Amino acid sequence: MNSAIIMCVSAAIYFLIFFLYKKQPKSSLDSLLLESNGIFKQDKVGGITCLFSGILLIGLFIIIGFKDSESTLILVLLGIGIGIVFSLLGVCFLLFNYKAFFYIDNEHIKGKYHYFGKIDCSIQDVIFALGRNRTLIIQLNDGKTHTIMGIENAWHLASTIRRNMTFDVAEQPEALIEKLNNLKSSKKKGLIYVCSGLALMFINIFITVFLTSGREILEFSKTDLLVFAIMGAIEIATVIATFYYAQKTGKNNIPIEKLQYTIRRRIIETRPLLPGNVIKVFADENYTGRLILYGYPNQNSFYYTVQEFASDYSFFKSYESETYDSIEHLQTGFESLIDITEIVLH
Repeated sequence: MNSAIIMCVSAAIYFLIFFLYKKQPKSSLDSLLLESNGIFKQDKVGGITCLFSGILLIGLFIIIGFKDSESTLILVLLGIGIGIVFSLLGVCFLLFNYKAFFYIDNEHIKGKYHYFGKIDCSIQDVIFALGRNRTLIIQLNDGKTHTIMGIENAWHLASTIRRNMTFDVAEQPEALIEKLNNLKSSKKKGLIYVCSGLALMFINIFITVFLTSGREILEFSKTDLLVFAIMGAIEIATVIATFYYAQKTGKNNIPIEKLQYTIRRRIIETRPLLPGNVIKVFADENYTGRLILYGYPNQNSFYYTVQEFASDYSFFKSYESETYDSIEHLQTGFESLIDITEIVLH
């Protein structure tokens, strides 16, 4: 009876927590989105729910230990242990990114993230920045990588850093593309090894069951025990090797994205421009294409073209504007782009 009451009260409290947090007014990301400040997401609902569940389990099994004469000490200790685990998970959720901050000010990056993570450096020290789903990755020239999770506007922060970071790569695009192909080939081999390892793990289990005739461990003969020990050692070795190649393959993801970014930037900076009286050349911070502003036939009228990448990194003209008499009307919106005229026309 006591257990049933506790479970009903628990369910009611869970529903109340869910309802209250659902009803909380949530700030619009668009209204909070500042280009130089990080917006962190904290899982308070998950943290409070886990913490409450843990405390409830601990209390429940203490009551069971005192009230239920049929309960065993092992069962009570197991329940209390699970409750402690849930409580610790709740605390971890609540403290993750607690008082975290991230901002870019005067070409400087400073932030506190996760539990003990800190970043304090100049943007000039950054060699690559990448924004993913709620994750900002920053690589510094000293080899250190900051992976900041739980940040809402990661893509915008990465774009801001890319707009201001230095870029001193002088290699030709062809050499970089060769490196990229080698890296992709290495990743492909790693994926093959991982998939083979996963398949081998299951095959090994079926072989073990077959060789031991599906008997329970207590029914094993000496031969069965020997087979089980050998196959168990093979299984452990396979698991270790699979995790090794999975980790090694995963490490190729950021270098591949970095090389892709570097290739696009080098192509934009080095490929010849389309013929005409070039006035300005612009690119976005991710270097997905370039915009070329022309004077026609001199500098009394103006038009622009947009060049984008094909899948093989070749350039093609995707758009050409009409001719304008005023450059002020034409350049509306260009302020969000990066002026790379001096780099391209050097």
